[in-house]
Amino acid sequence: MNNMSEKDLLEMLSEFPKHELSTVKRTEMLKKIGEQRYKKKAFTFNIQRVAALAALFLLAIIAPILYFSNEEDGKNIGTGTVTEVEPAEQGVYFALENEGKPVYVDSNFGIPNKVSLLAPKEWVAYDHRGPSKIMVFLWGKEIDLNQPLQIEATHIYTGEKRRLNGQLSGGMYGADAHAIVDFSFLFDMKGDWNLGFEGTNTNGKEEKIGEFAIYVKDQYISLGRSSTLLISKEDLFAGFYKDASIEVSGENLPEEIELKITNKDESSDVTSFIFKNKTDYTTTDGKPISMYTGDFQINKSGNYQFELLGFSEQVTVHKPIDH
Repeated sequence: MNNMSEKDLLEMLSEFPKHELSTVKRTEMLKKIGEQRYKKKAFTFNIQRVAALAALFLLAIIAPILYFSNEEDGKNIGTGTVTEVEPAEQGVYFALENEGKPVYVDSNFGIPNKVSLLAPKEWVAYDHRGPSKIMVFLWGKEIDLNQPLQIEATHIYTGEKRRLNGQLSGGMYGADAHAIVDFSFLFDMKGDWNLGFEGTNTNGKEEKIGEFAIYVKDQYISLGRSSTLLISKEDLFAGFYKDASIEVSGENLPEEIELKITNKDESSDVTSFIFKNKTDYTTTDGKPISMYTGDFQINKSGNYQFELLGFSEQVTVHKPIDH
């Protein structure tokens, strides 16, 4: 009977006398039928299941190897980004000294008695308006002034690096050495950047003089191809803005311009603001630009459309809790 198919078994049972089995007999028969079915399933060869188990086994072996080799290379397989680096010590503002008096109290930024620089009011991604050359001050009697200063800027969230150089000179403003460094490259990512400063000591050995972190804000708000509202995207909240600046490139521009702001979530919420006090400039590469100032107000956070000189841009106004 063990070699009979289920169909044959049922046909044989149908030939038995048709009377009701006792409870015990019925239970025993159902148990035997169940055992027969189990035996067939137990010895069925399922090639798809075997292939799946083999694939899982191989994955269990390979995954740790890929993970650890990836860690060594400083890469993240899932995102393709470079592993984060540890943030350096946060810099502070401190005064330099000129003939016994404090100077550059609000702009000298770095680590006291190690290294500092005359920082702009704010660092902004993709901002070409910042100073192209920045003065750096260093402390240390063993610094060889005949050797260059090297600065390595590292974005701590991606590990991306930028390298800068400057020629060291004698001390000033209480520092033992200084250098003028070309910072005309653009910080192309917002976030924290570590600035590491290296020089050569009088024994000819390169050494790190100091390191500190700076924060680079998100880029300014573009209003079409030629206009920029000089407020970082991350600093735009609901509220009143006094003497905001809009930069427009081009010639023969009007004396006043109108900024139209439309709430995309409430189409009836449309306001206009006039920017004037036009001041004309010329960039270092000879392009004419004009700067306008004015006040404007945004009553609530949300999605807006900013229109200026025939161009429009979608702008997000943040809630304070967004940052």
